[in-house]
Amino acid sequence: MDELSELTAGAPTSFRETLRRGRVSVSAVRELCEVKDARGVIDLSTTLLTVLAVPVLAWLLPHPVTYMACFLLAIHNFNCLAQLVHESDHGSLFRASRLNTLVGNLCAYPVGYHRYGHREAHLDHHTYLNTERDPDRIWNRPDQTTRDLFGAFLRDLFLASAIHRFLQYALPRERGGAVSTRRPLTAFGAAAVTLLPVFVMQALIFGLFAFTAGPWFYLWLHVLPAMTLYPAQIRLRSTVEHSFAEDWPPSPDGVWVSRTTRPNLLEWFLFAPFGQYYHYEHHIFPAVPHYNLGRVHRLLLEAGIRVPVTTSYVGFLVRKIRAERRGVWTTP
Repeated sequence: MDELSELTAGAPTSFRETLRRGRVSVSAVRELCEVKDARGVIDLSTTLLTVLAVPVLAWLLPHPVTYMACFLLAIHNFNCLAQLVHESDHGSLFRASRLNTLVGNLCAYPVGYHRYGHREAHLDHHTYLNTERDPDRIWNRPDQTTRDLFGAFLRDLFLASAIHRFLQYALPRERGGAVSTRRPLTAFGAAAVTLLPVFVMQALIFGLFAFTAGPWFYLWLHVLPAMTLYPAQIRLRSTVEHSFAEDWPPSPDGVWVSRTTRPNLLEWFLFAPFGQYYHYEHHIFPAVPHYNLGRVHRLLLEAGIRVPVTTSYVGFLVRKIRAERRGVWTTP
C-alpha cells in the first residue's frame, strides 16, 4: 500500500486517482494528521465541564426552562463524548496509544458503550460505507425516503434504536457488522463482563445526580435524552451526510456518498461541536484530527477538487421533503 492509499483508507478508488492527478501534496496531508495533545486536553476538559453542568444547573436553578436547557445540553454532551471516542477510534485524540485508548473508553462509558465495540463498527462504516455491510445502516440507507425516515424517527423516540445500537456495540459481531448469533449465552456473558465499567460509570453519574438535582433527574436528563432524542439526531446527521441528493450526480463508486454540512449555530452546538460537519473530508482522510478538517477542506478546493456541501442539517431534510413532493428527488 502506497502512502496516499494509507492516508485515504476507506475512500473510493476514483478519489485517489483524482488526488494523484491533482495538486494535493501527500506531505501536506501528512502534516495535517499531526495530533496535538494540548488540543485533546482542552476538548476533554470542556466536555467534562459541560457534563457536570447538567446536574449542577438543574440543582441550582430548578425551573422548567432550566430543565429544557439541560436536556439539550445533554445532547450536546453526548455528541462531544461520542466525537472524542470517534477521535480515539482513529488514533487522533492523543499521540500515546494507551492514553488514546484509555480516554476513548472513559468517554464512551457515560454514553452507554465501550470504545472497542464502537471502534469495530465505525471502522467497518468507513470500509463498507452505505453497503449492506455498513453497520451504520441502522441509521440510514442512501436511498431512504423521508416517509421511511420519519417512521425510523418514531423507533428512535420509542427506544428501539438505542437498544439496537447498544447490542451492536456490546455483542460480538460477524465481519461486516451483524451481531453474532453463535453461542448467545457465551456472547451475552462476555458482553456483561466487558460492559462492567459502563455500569460503574452509570452508577457514578447516578450518584452525581442524586447528590445534586435528585435521583430522578438521572432518568430525565441523562437516560431519557440518551435513548430518545440522541439516537434521532444521529439518524438525522447520518441521513444528511450519507444519503443521495438531487443536486449531486450519482457517484462513480455507486453507493459511496458523503457530504460536508454548513451547520447553523444551534446545529453546530447540538450535533457537531468538534468539527465533524466536515464529514466528506473526514471520509477522505480519516486520520486527520477534527481541528484540521477545515484546512483539508481548503486544500481540496485549492486543488480544484469539488467537495459536496449542503447548508444546515435540518435544511437538507426540509429540501429533501419538498423535492420528493415535487417528484425531483432522484436516486442512482
